[in-house]
Parts: sequence; C-alpha cells; structure tokens
Amino acid sequence: MKRATLRKAFFIFAFFGGGLALFWFVLFQWRFLPYPLDSRYGPKTCYSPNHEYYVKRYQTPFEYFIAFDPLYAKGIAILYDKTGKEIYRGYAPISAMFGPDWFSIVGPDWSHNSVGYYDTNSWYTKLPSFPGEHPDRSSLGCFDEISHYVSPPIKYHQDYRKSVIKAVEPLEKTKAPYQLQFLVEDQHGVPRTPFYYMIIRTDGSRQRGETDENGRTFVIESAHEESVSFYHSPLQDEEGFMMPEFLEQWCVESPNNCISPSSQTVDANTIKIDSEKNNKSKEPVEWQPLCGFRR
Repeated sequence: MKRATLRKAFFIFAFFGGGLALFWFVLFQWRFLPYPLDSRYGPKTCYSPNHEYYVKRYQTPFEYFIAFDPLYAKGIAILYDKTGKEIYRGYAPISAMFGPDWFSIVGPDWSHNSVGYYDTNSWYTKLPSFPGEHPDRSSLGCFDEISHYVSPPIKYHQDYRKSVIKAVEPLEKTKAPYQLQFLVEDQHGVPRTPFYYMIIRTDGSRQRGETDENGRTFVIESAHEESVSFYHSPLQDEEGFMMPEFLEQWCVESPNNCISPSSQTVDANTIKIDSEKNNKSKEPVEWQPLCGFRR
C-alpha cells in the first residue's frame, strides 16, 4: 500500500513538475514569436541588398510582454541564405529594429563579407558570398523586393513622434490669388524639421522640399482654387525618399505587407487670399486640421 502511494505521489509530482518545466520553457526560453509586429518599426524579414541572405528575429512570450514600446524590443536574430538554410544565430539588440549592417570589403587577392548588429552584446559573422550593395546608400538596414530600404539607418529615424499635418494659410504671403502651406508638428505642437515631403499638383507636377524651422512647407501658389496633395515618404530622409509609384508597386507585389500611398498623403485646397490684408499679419492662421500619421 505504501509503495502504491509513493508511486502515485511520484506520478503526480512528475506530471505537475513537467507541466511547470514546459510552461517555464515556453514562456522564457522558446523564441518563436516573430517581431516586430508593427510594420512601422520595420519588417519581420531583413533581406540583404541582393537578396542572397535574410535575417528574421524572434522573441519569447516573456520578451514580447515586457517590450511595452516596440522600439525597445529584443530577442534573437537568425541569419539564413536564400535557400532557407540557417547560417548563424545570435542576440538581437535594440538596434535590430533598424536592420543589420551588410558589410563587404573586396581587395585584389581577398574579400571579406559579413553581417551583424553593432550594439551592446552585438554579433557579426562572415558570409560565404557578397551580400550586395545599395546603389545610393550604405548597406545598413532592411531591403524589400524592389531594392529600397524598408528600415533606414538609426540616425535617420525621427524618434517615432506622432506627426500632425495641417493645411494652413501662409505666414508670409505672395501675390498669388490662391495660396497654401502645410504645417507639420508633433502631438505637442513642436514643429518637425527637417521633414521631407513632396507637393503633387492637379496637373501631376511634383516638387520636393523639407520643412523650415517652423515646420512649414514652401508656399504653394495658384491662379485659381486647386486641390493639392502633400506626400511624405515612410523613410523620411532625403536620400532614401521613396516615390509613391514604388509604394504602389510594393502593394501590388506584397498586398498583405505594404504601406499604401494613400496613408502617406494629405489632400487640401488652396485658400483665397485677401490682397488688402496680404503680409499685414505674421501670426499663423490655421485653416483646417487634417489627419495625423505615425511613422
């Protein structure tokens, strides 16, 4: 009887102990959740410029729950070649959100190709072949199917403040009968500058610019009332500005994982200006607040 009781106690202990061990492993050790979950913080897959390699990042449930801000998420980064063969895995630091550095040095008699994250507890590993180079920029970041940066380098990110875009009457008016400016601020009313944008006119013409120290665009002039569009690239740096047609192509090729051009566009009509009051007031006159966007 005593032996049966002991056997029963042993099985109960083994059952509950095994369950606790499994729970602990899944919660704290098993990194199976891909991240970032929010595309505004970069894609789940970071391709090399030539798509010969890619990196995916994973978290444990515990790492997911403690990352209240996706910008500070961390976990493990796994490197694969284009066939899906794992090459290396290592700790993914906070900078993993911005993608790894695809590094290459080619000499007359030797070459050194590598990839890695250069941060606290960072890692890098050699690559068996050339990862490619972006034609316009260094090879830091994540690349999508059309060879454009999905996540630009750290120094080009603008701290993820919410951008509020408003169509306003110009501070300093010109002689045009209809005029317009756009004002870009964060949610606290602080001007966002430099903030890169493109103005698209009714006739299809385009003009790029960056906001001034007041967060304002150049003055848009028209001889008549006109609907104009304020477009801002999801990259938000001058060299990596992504045109609307590239976003459209991205959405055609990857409809479930893209940024729509319409989500990056604000439309407004030019304002009729009273010629007698031109330049008499330097105070900003807000016309109509429009949608705000988070990068």
